[in-house]
Amino acid sequence: MMQKAVDWLRHDKKSRTAALIFLGLLCANVLAYFLFLMPEAGRLKEREARCAELRKRVAEAVLFKKQKEALAGLKAGIPAQKDMPLLVKELVQTARRLHLSVAAVNYDISRREREGLTMLSFSFPVEGSYPDLKRFIYEIETSGRLLAIEGLDLGSDKGRVKLQMKLMTYIKGSEKSVL
Repeated sequence: MMQKAVDWLRHDKKSRTAALIFLGLLCANVLAYFLFLMPEAGRLKEREARCAELRKRVAEAVLFKKQKEALAGLKAGIPAQKDMPLLVKELVQTARRLHLSVAAVNYDISRREREGLTMLSFSFPVEGSYPDLKRFIYEIETSGRLLAIEGLDLGSDKGRVKLQMKLMTYIKGSEKSVL
């Protein structure tokens, strides 16, 4: 069978020319593949890896920007020492709005020399009905202020619930950079 194909190609010039053109194109395709496409496949993998790295860096930059904005908001939300009477006034007004009575507020400021923040603890007694006290605690926990409840002591006297509440917050201690 192979012999017949060789004889046919020897005697038929058009078939021989077509076969030579076919073989030439086949060789050109194989050569082009190894010279151009194979190296480009390696470069494509390198570029894809570079693209993935750049996407990762952009994602990190976006995350950093969001975190920076959040920290700037936190920094702006930390009150100065001169703002503390307003915070106490706001707490007392919230308690009175909820039909609670509030006694004197006691402060305790502890200063850390190396930090620009000062921790401020304050406590005060609140008296009223249990549902109103519960609502007051909820109002403090969900307020936009940077407040933490350090302690709650409950007691009762003649149908009224007495609550000794200790809160903690940070205030700007000096003009140094806080964050």
